Amino acid sequence: MVSAMLDEKEVSSGGFVIREGHDNFFTPLRLVFASLVVLGHSFIIGLRDAGAEPQLLYHYTFSYLAVNLFFIASGFLVTKSMVFRGDTPSFISARALRIFPALIVHVIFVMIVIGPLATKTPLGQFFSDPDWYLQPLKVLTFFETNMNMPGIFETNEEQIGSAPLWTLRFEVLAYIGTLGVFSLGLLRKKWMVLMQFILPSLGWILALHFGLFEKLPATIENLFRFGIAYGLGATIYAYRDRLSFSWITLGILAAASYLLRETPVVEVLMNTLLAWLVFRVAYMKMPNIKWMQRIPDLSYGIYIYHWCVLQLLFYWFPTLNLIELFVFGFVPTVILSALSWYIVEKPALRSKTRFANWMRNIGIKPRAKTRELLLD
Repeated sequence: MVSAMLDEKEVSSGGFVIREGHDNFFTPLRLVFASLVVLGHSFIIGLRDAGAEPQLLYHYTFSYLAVNLFFIASGFLVTKSMVFRGDTPSFISARALRIFPALIVHVIFVMIVIGPLATKTPLGQFFSDPDWYLQPLKVLTFFETNMNMPGIFETNEEQIGSAPLWTLRFEVLAYIGTLGVFSLGLLRKKWMVLMQFILPSLGWILALHFGLFEKLPATIENLFRFGIAYGLGATIYAYRDRLSFSWITLGILAAASYLLRETPVVEVLMNTLLAWLVFRVAYMKMPNIKWMQRIPDLSYGIYIYHWCVLQLLFYWFPTLNLIELFVFGFVPTVILSALSWYIVEKPALRSKTRFANWMRNIGIKPRAKTRELLLD
């Protein structure tokens, strides 16, 4: 029986090692994912076409692949966190402080800095409009996350203040789902975690096959899409001691994805293929670049700030070509992301223990022990 407790031992998977602890390259990988989203959105903004983003493989674009990669990594790391903590207050504290402090500051920044710089509406009218002062309520409840404010970006193709925030709704739902299965005792057995991948995969395949997504809100389709990626990451964590990340596995996944590229199954196969690549890179043994494990995690800041920066830059300089927009937009995005990390995110994360203790004091208690989780 394999213990779910995290320590510094190494778990071998068919000749490939998934190391416990923090000895991995997920932080630089997330920076790559975020950069791919910036690149994809540069096409949309710079070419004035919501469908301009090129397809890298089959129907998958830069941003589509990158967001799926984020959810695969998140499923693995968040499930790992839940099992390691085995404690409801600690988990809620870590997840809430990772998402909301930076998001709150971002919303305020877009409202009081980007908005006035991007609108021709008189400022008195701008600041008194409900579409401005209701933004925190809309965004932080994830009711409406595009940050549509009076008269912004009128000469751009998209009049949206912060388009990428919509995926955070599903990230938070995934956290709630992980907490829910933990609270219900559904992390006791590995097969219970496996079902978190199998069920959305089957739902996706059947829904596409029968054309159900065409009759349902887009939110439902996205729930299945992100459920596949997140559930796959969680499953990889649960079965990390048994999975094979061999090159033969990669060849089989690539061949199956190509042969089934016109079927609904390709989404499941492509996520599995992406997961193979992510974990091969995340756990590669590269002593010469191990310093990259210590770089600041600016990925969240890049993800939430890049859109408003690109939009404003293109609003001011509409003759910029695609490369210029990406390059000139990336620099201020990284600066804002660094400020977010060092001033908001990192200090907030230092408060995890205090916040968790406060929740315990008001009666939120752990519901399981780590030794009871992920048993064979």
